[in-house]
Amino acid sequence: MAATCIMKQVEERHVATEITRCVWSPKMDLVAIANIQGQVAMHRLSWQRVWVISSPGENIKVTGLAWRPDSKVLAIGYSTGEVVLVDIEDSNPVHKLNVNAEVTALNWAVHVPEEPPKKETLFEDSSETFLPPLPSLSKTYTGSSGEDREEGWHEGCLLRDQTSLTLLTVATSAASVYIYAFGLFHCATVNLGESVPGAGQVLDATPSHDLHLLSCLVERDLGGEREVVHVTIETMILACRHQELRALAYRYGQIYGLMTYASHTLTLLTEAWESILLELDHKLAAYANTVPEGGVSAEFLDLLVFGLSSREFEIFLSNQLTEKGLKKLGHSIELSYSNIQKLVLRNVQAVGQALVYQLSALVGLARHHDRFGMLGVEEDIVTNAVREAGAFVLKAVELQQVIDGAMSTFKAFLRWLYVVVQRVRGEAVPDEMSRMTQQDLTYITEFLHDSLEDTETGPDGEKRTRFRLERVGQYLKDAPLTFAPESDHNPWAIFLAEHPGVADHSLIFPHYPERSLLQEHKNIVSVLDDMAGQPAKVISGAVNIVAWVPFMSVAPIGPVSVSQISCPRDNAMYTVLLPGPKQAVLYLARWPTSAERLAQSSAGPGPAHHVEAAPFVFSRLEGTRGCSMEQATSTPLLQLIGAQFYTEDTLSVLAQDPGDPKASFFIQLWMLAACGELRPLAVYGGRRLAEAGVTPRDAGTLVDASGYRRLEGGPLSSLAVSGSRKVALLLSENRRRVRLFEMEVDEDDEDDDEEDTAQHESIINASGASDDQVDNL
Repeated sequence: MAATCIMKQVEERHVATEITRCVWSPKMDLVAIANIQGQVAMHRLSWQRVWVISSPGENIKVTGLAWRPDSKVLAIGYSTGEVVLVDIEDSNPVHKLNVNAEVTALNWAVHVPEEPPKKETLFEDSSETFLPPLPSLSKTYTGSSGEDREEGWHEGCLLRDQTSLTLLTVATSAASVYIYAFGLFHCATVNLGESVPGAGQVLDATPSHDLHLLSCLVERDLGGEREVVHVTIETMILACRHQELRALAYRYGQIYGLMTYASHTLTLLTEAWESILLELDHKLAAYANTVPEGGVSAEFLDLLVFGLSSREFEIFLSNQLTEKGLKKLGHSIELSYSNIQKLVLRNVQAVGQALVYQLSALVGLARHHDRFGMLGVEEDIVTNAVREAGAFVLKAVELQQVIDGAMSTFKAFLRWLYVVVQRVRGEAVPDEMSRMTQQDLTYITEFLHDSLEDTETGPDGEKRTRFRLERVGQYLKDAPLTFAPESDHNPWAIFLAEHPGVADHSLIFPHYPERSLLQEHKNIVSVLDDMAGQPAKVISGAVNIVAWVPFMSVAPIGPVSVSQISCPRDNAMYTVLLPGPKQAVLYLARWPTSAERLAQSSAGPGPAHHVEAAPFVFSRLEGTRGCSMEQATSTPLLQLIGAQFYTEDTLSVLAQDPGDPKASFFIQLWMLAACGELRPLAVYGGRRLAEAGVTPRDAGTLVDASGYRRLEGGPLSSLAVSGSRKVALLLSENRRRVRLFEMEVDEDDEDDDEEDTAQHESIINASGASDDQVDNL
């Protein structure tokens, strides 16, 4: 059935900031819009704004937008090289990538296998059966209602309900393309500059539905001349091992989420610890600055050993450390210790155990070397990661024991200090409070030894005294432990020391006495990064550039419009390209994706026998709608503004009438008719299409009366269409006026809409945009 252009305008708005990019959701009536200020906003078809995301920094532009195929996540690419994946429910970032070069294009495709995959329990994730859910992170533990939670790992939502493999491709200005499975797992990096001389920015990189190839359009510099080249990248390894890749990416996604959760937990641990130090600083630092360095510790020791102290210290105790103040200090520090203990016991140990589980499952996959070996999964590397995750768990257990001891010493010190203050103030002390055992004396001595004074230089250059509780605080520093716990009498440690062969076994987790918890976390991050980087290296080596074909020369400056779509029915990739704004010619090409045709391609420039292409112009539109036959037939070549695939069967083209700048044409070109005009690239002799002497086909003869619509109201600049949602968005020439359309509506609704639109446009043209039409993006 031929394409029709029956459309109804549902909304028209003016915006305050120039719009740069618009992308429709494939599953919902939502459109993502980026403006020149680097903001991204989500709007409904009615133009109701759902949310808006500010620019991450000054002069940072949005250079790419792509929806995940299920429309639950939006990928945003920036000029800094950062790619942010956003949950559309609340606009929160769920994951971030960085490709170290300006992002030029994003594409998120779903794999459509040639045959329905067989379900294999080997690849299923059963962690929910064996692992309890991780506790929600909260900065306060004042209640059990779970309010004020800060969910520490958002990557989990990237994998939720993902039954099919999806690939996010990131094209850059440095002639490189990055491929990420599920938007998380780095699969491969393709450097086009190694095979295409003079390759510059990549205009588009779209994977085929079957993952057989990656179709890229890249700019090429030929001594000042700007050329567009099509590059075919063979990715058969992704197609042949798509089940293994999905299982591997899913495991890595779980691990990424757990590591993010661990990082948030350590941040909360540090904040809780700093609150203890602030409490001590508030009480003791003011007095410490009035005495020589180390004076406070000496005063406490003299008081404990000899029962004597200076007059100044007695005044400090009686005036500053009141009974109420001591109780408040004790409650605050005890609460902070309790928070730290809960975080270690419930969160750190839980996430460590989950890491060990996921990595152990990955070891199981690695042992299927015939299936996962070609993806770069090595059992030795993964096993080492399991051991390091186990070391992280052991360090958390060690910290838990140290916290127990620190709480005991602090309580003993606080009880003794209360007695001392009461005596200095001349008040009675209960007998049960004044009794002190040898164990209590040991605890107090340990606390004073632990609470060492430390001098630091402030922002103003002055030296200030701070107090540190080294026994616990040393675990939250990126430095070796100052006071490592003794393990000489531990039977297990003695056994491992006597049997080094057992200690080196992969099932025995190593213990590093000198490392802090922060160092263990830093180490496991480094190990996991190295482990995750190995598959990308191996898969990148198996991905090949099989052919590149010069397309055309374009203007030295100015945008080049590109749209690509993969068609499972035809086993082909379709590409449409406009060499610049308001050009008369567009170029359409079809690239086969079948493995047989791909294998026959040869590397390097030149004829490609199974690739077909042709240039097209629109000279006239017969059977007009909105203008007379004489006007339509006498019109010279239409100036083409934009082209984008509406569906696999339809190409949407936006054109302008050169005789009437206020009139534009929205055209739906039937792909079946257009493909009948394509010819093999071999007939062009390896030359650019524009230089091969081929007369452009007249696409105007392929469009009937229902295949286009004449639009009044001023010149337009770009379009965004979605065949799955049957919607279209058109931007005015100044990119501040938005017109939203429903497509494929009933003809009666369209006729009514044309009358309303004509009346509305006459009002606008007469009076200009009203204030209530201005809507900040």
